[in-house]
Amino acid sequence: MKKVSIHYLFIASLTLLSFSSCTEDEPIEQNVIEEAVLDPNNSINTVFDGKIFSIPSPVQTAYLIKGLNLSFDESLGNSPENVNNYVSEHQQALNLGIYSTDLGYSALYSQKNITLNYLSSLQILTNELGLDAAFTDDFLKEFEQNTDNDKIMIQLMSDAFKAADNFLKSANRKPASALILTGGWIESMYIACELNAKNPSEEIRKRIGEQKQTIGTIIAILTEYNPNGSNDDLISSMKSLNEIFTRVNISYDFVAPETDEENRITVLHNQTEVSIEDEVLTEILNKVESIRFSIIKK
Repeated sequence: MKKVSIHYLFIASLTLLSFSSCTEDEPIEQNVIEEAVLDPNNSINTVFDGKIFSIPSPVQTAYLIKGLNLSFDESLGNSPENVNNYVSEHQQALNLGIYSTDLGYSALYSQKNITLNYLSSLQILTNELGLDAAFTDDFLKEFEQNTDNDKIMIQLMSDAFKAADNFLKSANRKPASALILTGGWIESMYIACELNAKNPSEEIRKRIGEQKQTIGTIIAILTEYNPNGSNDDLISSMKSLNEIFTRVNISYDFVAPETDEENRITVLHNQTEVSIEDEVLTEILNKVESIRFSIIKK
């Protein structure tokens, strides 16, 4: 069953960890992780100028992958050594999303040293982007002290990215927020596609196919927040990927929603069937690899 909470879900991308929707003055509750964050079938909602977009959480995709008992593959991540190659805000924002996903992936597999290396890369990029207030010395110290507890690390990162996203949006820097979200989604897709190519899995195959519902949202956000045409090449590549996704077939069986009146939460249940041919899956993998390389290259 696919579950989507209409009550806002904040998950900020730990593996983007996609920046998600939350009111900009909402207090942060430390070290309390919502059950929805850990549900590999959930999506998050992100808000830009009052428009709500539903995006799968890379954190949840990583949990799905780990739940299949697949071995950790260090080679899938963008090397932390590349971080100083990214000098423009466009590159820095996209690769902040990339590195956030890599950090989440390594953290869930308890790869302490690798996780700390990615954390160092994130710190460099957040400093360059003026997000120092979200990634303070206290945050870094607490994160390093909890590298053996993936749930606490996820919540710490969620809190930090929530603060960063609030800052970007309140400072009218929504294009940067959109790029971070996009980078996280691309890296999540890349990891899922690569792992599926090495160890075919119906669960991952379905998750990849379900992105047909998401890529249009990513393109819309990139198009809406495209100062001076800086996203034009990326939008063109994403549209090419979208063309491939048109050959993925998705069907739904509607089930009556559940409503929690007390907490004002409605959960929609839909049985989703995804049909994707091997040839299409390979084309998606190749295109995602191409887009990802254009982001992480020097």
